[in-house]
Amino acid sequence: MKGRPLVIVLHGPSGVGKDTVIDLLRARTGIHRATSSTSRPPREGEVDGNHYHFLSEVQFEQKIQAGEFAEWARVYDDYKGLERREVELPLGEGRDVIIRTDVQGARTWRERLEGAIFIFLMAEDREALRTRLASRGSEDPVSLARRIAELEEELADIENNDYVVYNRHGELDQSVAEIERIIADEKRRRGGKPARLRS
Repeated sequence: MKGRPLVIVLHGPSGVGKDTVIDLLRARTGIHRATSSTSRPPREGEVDGNHYHFLSEVQFEQKIQAGEFAEWARVYDDYKGLERREVELPLGEGRDVIIRTDVQGARTWRERLEGAIFIFLMAEDREALRTRLASRGSEDPVSLARRIAELEEELADIENNDYVVYNRHGELDQSVAEIERIIADEKRRRGGKPARLRS
């Protein structure tokens, strides 16, 4: 898309379909997905360099010491973070960037990213979120219970975002089209103001 490159921060509760939305948005627009790094092992179907950069704890800690992360945290006993290059390189090439994160990450990005657009991705309602989480089958019972308990914290952050997009069951195309409209509108509205990482 023409105009200054934008940074989109997309977050929402587990199971709302963030990866699916981003995959289709990338196919349609060529937007760069800023791939996070994690010290946890890959889940079935996850591809290194696509879903995450999978690092050992030692590798992750070395990158922290070298100052390579724009943000990082300890999440569920594992490291998780985003390297500066995942944002700065594509912006330097004039490409839009999308960051997939959770509520904790969104709070951090509000402090560290200037000029970013924050989009909260939501399902139809709370019950739909619970159903999606349970049907994924990727969580053990303890982890599933913890994620369900955290839904309220995630939902309480809705008002802190620029936009809310509903990813209703069977309406993926409409959800992605809405994000495309948001990007186009923001490029027209913002003019020449670039997004950038704060030091």
